[in-house]
Amino acid sequence: MTVTRPILYEHILFAVFWILGTCGFIGDELFDVFTKQRSLILLACDALIVLLGLACLRHRADVITIVSLTVLAITASVPLNGIPWKLALNGTRVFVGAMFVYPIFRYFWDDPKRHDHFIRRLDKNLYLFLWLQVFCLSYQYFVYGAGDHGGGSLGNWYSGTISMLIYLISFYLLRKRVDSKHFWSSLWINKQYFFLLLPTFLNETKVSFVLLLLYFILLMPIDKRLFVRAIVITPIAAILFFVGYTTYRLTYQGEFGGTSAGNADIFSEEYLLEYMLMDVENAEEDAEWNMENSDNGTADIPRVTKFLLLAVINEDNPGHIPLGFGVGHFKGGTQVEHTDFYNEYEWYLIGTIPYLLHIYLQLGLVGVLWFIVFLVSLFVRRPEHYPRRDWNLHLFLALLIVLNFFYIEALRDLEFCIVVYGLILAGWLPDAKRNLTADDEQEPAQELLPSTIS
Repeated sequence: MTVTRPILYEHILFAVFWILGTCGFIGDELFDVFTKQRSLILLACDALIVLLGLACLRHRADVITIVSLTVLAITASVPLNGIPWKLALNGTRVFVGAMFVYPIFRYFWDDPKRHDHFIRRLDKNLYLFLWLQVFCLSYQYFVYGAGDHGGGSLGNWYSGTISMLIYLISFYLLRKRVDSKHFWSSLWINKQYFFLLLPTFLNETKVSFVLLLLYFILLMPIDKRLFVRAIVITPIAAILFFVGYTTYRLTYQGEFGGTSAGNADIFSEEYLLEYMLMDVENAEEDAEWNMENSDNGTADIPRVTKFLLLAVINEDNPGHIPLGFGVGHFKGGTQVEHTDFYNEYEWYLIGTIPYLLHIYLQLGLVGVLWFIVFLVSLFVRRPEHYPRRDWNLHLFLALLIVLNFFYIEALRDLEFCIVVYGLILAGWLPDAKRNLTADDEQEPAQELLPSTIS
C-alpha cells in the first residue's frame, strides 16, 4: 500500500502513543536505559506531536487555542514571575496535549474516507492496548503486590491514569457494539470487555469504584426502555462491584488505623477522612519526612489537604491569584533546572495533584477559566459530515474530565490526551445511512490544501 501523507500521519501518531504507553513498563521491568533516558524520550514525543499538530492545522479555532494558551503561559511566566525563557518554554510542554492533539484528530475527521480508515486502525490499537494491561497489571501485582506500582504498561506510579484509560477505552469499544434493539444479547456477545476491567482492582485505585458505577449507568442507550434496562442491569453491576470490592480488600496491603487495611471498610467515614485529609498545620513537616523516608520519595499529601493548603500558599505569595506562578514547576530536574517556586514548595508539588491545582498554580484563575472554555468547546464543535452525537460517550468523557480536575492530573500526560481528545471526536458519528464497510486497505482521501483554514 502506498504511504500517503495521511497514512504517514497515522504512523507517527500511533508510534508516539505506543512509545509513551509502554516505555514506563519497559524501563521499570526490562531495560533500565529506558528509565535513564525517559526525559529525552518524552521530549522527542512532545516534539513529534507539535510538528504533527502544526502539519495538521486546518481550523481557525485550533489556531486560536495554540496561540492564546502559548501567550498566556509565557506572559504568566517570564514578565510576571521572572521565570527564565528556557524554563518557561520547557514548562509549556505540559500543555502540548491540549494545544496540538485535537488538530491532529480533526485532520482525520475532515474527510469521511480518511476518517473511516483511521477509525478502524484506532479501534484495533485501543483494543490491543486493553489486553496489554491484563499482562502488565497482573505481572506488577505478583511482583510488587497491589499498589501504586500497578500502572500497567505506563509503569510505576500511574495506577490512577491506567485505570481511567482502561474504563474509558472499554466503554468506547463496547458502546460501538451495543445494539439498542438487542441490548442484552449484544452485551453477552461482547462480555470480554467486562473481563478487561478486572485488572483495575489489582492496583488499589479507589476511583475504579466510581468509574465502574458510571460505566454501567451510561452504557445503557438513552431511550424509552432505559428504566427497564436500569432495573435489570442493577444486579449485574452489583455483582461486578462486589467482585471488585472483594478483590480490592484481598489485595490491599496498606495500613489503616494500626491494622491491615484489608480488614477495614474502605467506604467508612473514618477511612475516607484518613485517606483524603491530614493535619494542615503539620502538612509541610510530614510531607518532607515522607520525602526523606519513603521508597519513592514522594510527599503523598492527600488531595483535599492540598486544596486547603492553597490558601496558605496564596497568603504567603500575594498577587498570584489571577495568573498563577508561571509554568515550569512540573517539568525540569534532568535536562534543565527546577524553578525557584518548585524548590520552595517541592513538598507540595510532588506526588498526586488534581488537575485543577495543576492549572491554577501555573496560570491562575485566568488559566482555569481558559481550560473550562476550551474543554467545553470540544464537546460543542461538531465536525462536518458527523451530525449525530453519542451522548453516552460524551457524558462519560465529560465526567471523566471533571474527575481529573479534582482527583488526578492525567490530562497533562500526552498518551492520556491522545485517547481523551480522540474519543471526544469519536463521539461524533456519521449519518446513519453511511456504513463503514470498506476494507482496511482502502486508500485515504487526497490531502487538503495546506491553506485551508475554516
